[in-house]
Amino acid sequence: MIKFLCRALAAGLACTALALPATAVRAATPAYSWNNVRIVAGGYVDGIIAHPAQSGLFYARTDIGGAYRYDATTATWVPLNDWTSPANSNWMGIETIAIDPNDAQKLYMVAGLYTQSWWGSNGAVLVSTNQGASFTAHSLSFRVGGNVDGRNAGEKLQVDPNLGSTLFYGTFNDASQPNTNGLWKSTDSGSTWNKVSGFPALSSDGSGVGVAFIAFYKPSGSKGSATKTIYVGVSTKTAASSLYKSTDGGVTWAAVAGGPAAGMMPQRGLIGPDGNLYITYGNAAGPNGMTAGQVWKYSVGWNSWTNITPPDPYNYASGFSGLAIDPARSGTLVVMTMDHWWPSDTMYRSTDAGATWTDVGAKAVRDSSLSPWITGGQAQAGFGNWGQAVIDPFDSTHAFYTFGGGIWASRDLTAADSGQATHWTVGSSGIEETAVLGLTSPTGGAPLVSAIGDVCGFVHTSLTTSPTTTVTNPVCGNGTGVDFAKNAPSKLVRVGTASNNSGNVFGAVSSDGGSTWTAFANQAGSSQGGGTVAVSADGGTVVWAPGDVAPARSTDNGNSWTSLSGMLPVGAQLLSDGYNANLFYAWNPSSGTFYTSSDKGVSWYASSTGLPTNGKASAVTGIQGDLWLATSSGLYRSTNSGWSWTRAASSTVSSAISVGFGKAAVGASYPAIYLAGTVSGTTGVFRSTDAGASWVRINDDQHQWGGYSLVVGDPRTFGTVYVVPASGRGILYGTSSN
Repeated sequence: MIKFLCRALAAGLACTALALPATAVRAATPAYSWNNVRIVAGGYVDGIIAHPAQSGLFYARTDIGGAYRYDATTATWVPLNDWTSPANSNWMGIETIAIDPNDAQKLYMVAGLYTQSWWGSNGAVLVSTNQGASFTAHSLSFRVGGNVDGRNAGEKLQVDPNLGSTLFYGTFNDASQPNTNGLWKSTDSGSTWNKVSGFPALSSDGSGVGVAFIAFYKPSGSKGSATKTIYVGVSTKTAASSLYKSTDGGVTWAAVAGGPAAGMMPQRGLIGPDGNLYITYGNAAGPNGMTAGQVWKYSVGWNSWTNITPPDPYNYASGFSGLAIDPARSGTLVVMTMDHWWPSDTMYRSTDAGATWTDVGAKAVRDSSLSPWITGGQAQAGFGNWGQAVIDPFDSTHAFYTFGGGIWASRDLTAADSGQATHWTVGSSGIEETAVLGLTSPTGGAPLVSAIGDVCGFVHTSLTTSPTTTVTNPVCGNGTGVDFAKNAPSKLVRVGTASNNSGNVFGAVSSDGGSTWTAFANQAGSSQGGGTVAVSADGGTVVWAPGDVAPARSTDNGNSWTSLSGMLPVGAQLLSDGYNANLFYAWNPSSGTFYTSSDKGVSWYASSTGLPTNGKASAVTGIQGDLWLATSSGLYRSTNSGWSWTRAASSTVSSAISVGFGKAAVGASYPAIYLAGTVSGTTGVFRSTDAGASWVRINDDQHQWGGYSLVVGDPRTFGTVYVVPASGRGILYGTSSN
């Protein structure tokens, strides 16, 4: 490798290249087992479906964390997209999902995160012939939107119930790719796709977000031949009709007259056993922004419409989205409100095709013991928000509904029909969809403390049991940074953005390992909060870099702050030394400048310039001045508090995303190093037990999670590493005895 010996001079930084021995990748590979740190859900599950041919077979999709299959024997959801490589991280967003109703092995999904022009990756259709155990990917020529407005609608991918080789897929309406907007058809089980030229809706209207749902009318066809009658709901605010119909198998299309007035955008549509097409509507794409909504049914046989909107006792301005039909009971359905923020979104149930409704949520009894934090802290204690629903086709008492934080399940849904309470338990076991923004593994106390988007973060006293609560006082919106005092590990500090319950309080300290927290009394002049934070090794000094003002220093746990304006830039990444309480560091990835303070953050110096302009810095716990820098152009190390840097493993590590440190191997003098990056042309998670001289890959192709954003080693258990995927798959931990 090449070592750069750099010295700070008056005119800048002088560097000399020194040749050092090359590194290697070891042949021996330790056996690693991978599991999620158990949070249980935490992100938006925006679609759920049941297979009509196999009891207990359900699929759920998420906006950023892939899809899941339900294992009825263990009541656990199995992730289906963990094989996704970093190169295909875009596929972790699932826009829509479909099953072949006549083949329980077939599964289809359209994968991709964003439709906007700034997103550079096209989508793909993923096809499985073994219930998601493996997939074949078929690339699309355009972008798709698993995490855009309107993702709550669906399903917009459907298999012809009479001819399983035929599928239709409706796109979002994106102005930057107008030639691809509309309806697409495959006649070879999803392998190839052609645009349906006779479908006019999206070529003439740019006000909505595209196709919302597709529904086949099965009686219009026969087994082995194409279904003739197909309905497509189009999300539009201006068109006279938002429902289109084909009677020739999708060749030609015509608008269906009637229904709600312009401005109601269809969300979901299903044809029930009674021959009615039920449709939910909102005045926005969702999942946010709805202030009005309706529910309608359209009689396929009579070509007539009926407004069946449930009455709202609160008269609160909101919409409808979730919809489920009971295939075993004609005229029985449930619908879910959307953006009914007070007192909560709810579920309405009808057993007479919408003539009358029961508010299921009004008498719902919920048991959150599987994931107790869901009903405390920031999460709503009501019925949840942004709900979608499904009724078990083999058991009318059994249902799931999804929401912005996971899934709930009931085994007595029909109790609502006699005015009784329904009972719901957390049905999210196996689903882990949080977006983790910060993570640390202290040398004492809880093994892990996290900073997490939307739900603030947790003190993980157990890796296998869901936390009882999020961190509190304050309960933040997005947790963005967390640190512990290296020589006093019970001292913790965390920062984040504000939530509805926190006011403008952005951070807190704990002196008891996170059991209790004391909020910052002063916010260092910040109105946004967030950013990164570091605490000195002795716990006496905190340095915080909010997202909107210059970093600041506090010696009284955030009661007062001294601005570091003029010494450190806004948005710097902060870290404390792994041993010496006097040393702090800051990294500016936009300029490639590293800063060092040797007086507990009072004064700062640009100790190195000209470093790569990206990446993450890490300090080695227990060693003074030992720093590593993971960048897209390689891995760098400093052993003198950032005043000079060595390009580490230059012959093998071509790029690095994150580097972390854990307990040393038996007989080793240096901590185990864990790396997310590219070594000898392979991108993955690697470990070194000899200070970076050699590396072994410790994940495999079935455990890639769409890429990696952060790795942290466990300082107390050799071989244990925590990995944060680039997508919303929570926190993974790997364990190995060798």
